[in-house]
Formats: sequence, structure tokens, C-alpha cells
Amino acid sequence: MDSPALPAIARTLWEHNRAWAATARTIKASLDRWRSWTLILAIAGATFSTLGEQLKNSHPNPQWQSLLHAIAVAASLGGAAAIALASYFAREALGGDRVQNWTKARSAAEASKAALYLYRASVVPYDGEDRDKKLLDRRDAIETSVEGLELVASNPGTPDLSPLTVSDYIAKRLEAQIKYYHDTAGEYQKRVDNLRTVTFWLGVVGVLLGVGAAAGPLGSWVAVVGTVTAAVSSYIQTQRYQGLIVLYRATERRLEFLKDEWQTTGKTEADKPARNSFIQSCEDAMALENGAWLAQWSQQKQPQGAHP
Repeated sequence: MDSPALPAIARTLWEHNRAWAATARTIKASLDRWRSWTLILAIAGATFSTLGEQLKNSHPNPQWQSLLHAIAVAASLGGAAAIALASYFAREALGGDRVQNWTKARSAAEASKAALYLYRASVVPYDGEDRDKKLLDRRDAIETSVEGLELVASNPGTPDLSPLTVSDYIAKRLEAQIKYYHDTAGEYQKRVDNLRTVTFWLGVVGVLLGVGAAAGPLGSWVAVVGTVTAAVSSYIQTQRYQGLIVLYRATERRLEFLKDEWQTTGKTEADKPARNSFIQSCEDAMALENGAWLAQWSQQKQPQGAHP
């Protein structure tokens, strides 16, 4: 039977979990916006700077010369401003504690979620008479790890804090996580495929411009295409899509295997050691994914001028 302290301990942890998850989403959305603007401005800067130089060096009809000169100056200034802003936005996106705060918030959200499911399922270390104290200690450890992090207000809703059978765990926890890994990996793969298609055709354009450079003033545009291609490739690398795809798909396969193994071996809820081992193995697989995810983002390189 659950102790009278269960609602207070678990509900507080649930509310904190929702706040940490909302904070992680907010920071991630901000990071994505900064990175998108960095990419757009880098492309615009290279394009306008080259356009300005091309117009300055053109020899138009005298009656158009003053107008084209004004356009060239505006394009050059716009290109220089875009490049400067791209550099500044890159520092804003990756500088300070933005990435660190995001990883801390998500790590806290995942750790608290895992603790709640293990607690509700009465799995080690929450299977003894001191389970309430163990959950309280775990909550304190997670809160300590995110001290100083400004949390985003969230509506936690009404949590389900009822005890879990294996069937409940599979339906409410395992299958939801499998779907998350499957859908997210698929979405990231689409983004990578689309961006790689862009870089492929940019390469084609660069080759054609290189061929035509001998017949006209196209050499500068070859450099622009190269700059744009490098910017898109850097964006893909910064977002770490490929590593996350591999990680999510591996975790999805592992969880699918564990679920299928449980359902085909004929084990039941009455076999408490097997039941607890199954749930613990699933949580270990998700914790391993979270740890690997955290390690990937902790290796995020800081741009020049940014502070770690």
C-alpha cells in the first residue's frame, strides 16, 4: 500500500518535471531560431557582398551608372551587416550558458520522469519501506543539478500517480517512448535528406559556374556557392541530426526487443524478479540514450568570442 506521503512527494516531482521539460523546449526553440537566422544571414551576406562588388566593377551606360553605384553600395553595406549579424547571432546561439542550460533542463526532465515510473512500478530502488525517502533524495539530487536555472512557467495538469503493472508500464511508458524515438528519428532524417539535396544542387551550380567563369565574371559567384554550401553543411553538423538519428533508432530497436522478449517468454506480473528486471532494463536503455545525448551536446564547440 502506498504511504500517505505518496501524493505530496510524487506530485511535487511531477510538477518540477513539467517545468524542466517546458524550460528545455523553450531553450531549444530559442537555439534553433538563432541558428536558423545565422544560416540565413550568412547566405545573405555572401550573396549581397558579391553582388555589390560585381555592380561596382560593371561598366553600364552612363545614365545608369549613378543608380547602379547606389545599389552596389547598398548591397555591399547590407552584405557586411548580414555577415556581422551572422557572427553575432552565432555567438548568441552557442555562447554563454544556453546549450548547457538546455542540456541540464532536459536531463533533469528525463531523470525525474524515470524516477516517477520506477517509483510507481515499485522497482529498485523504490521497492522497500524507505521508497518515499529514496524518491525524496532523488528529487533533491535532480534539483541540485539544476540550481540557478531559470524555469519556465508551465501547467502540469493532473498527473497519473497510480501504481503500475507491467501492462500499464508498456502502454503508458514504453510504447510512448518507442513512438517518440521512431517519429523523431524520421523527422530528423527528412531534414537531413532535404538539406543534403540542397547542398548537392549547390554543388552542381558551383560546377557549372566554374565552367562558365572563363567566359564571364562568374568566378566570384563560385565562391558564394561554396560559402553557402559550407554554411548549410555547418548547420547540419551543429544540429547533430545524424548522431541523434543513430542514437534514437538504436534505442527504439532496443526497447522493441525488450518488449517483444517479455511478451514472448510467457513471464507474468507474479514473477517479481523478472518483472522488475524488465522494467529496469527498459529504463536503463532510456537512461543510456539520455546520457549519450547529453555527451553529444556537451561536446558542442563554442564559437570564437563565446564564453564556455
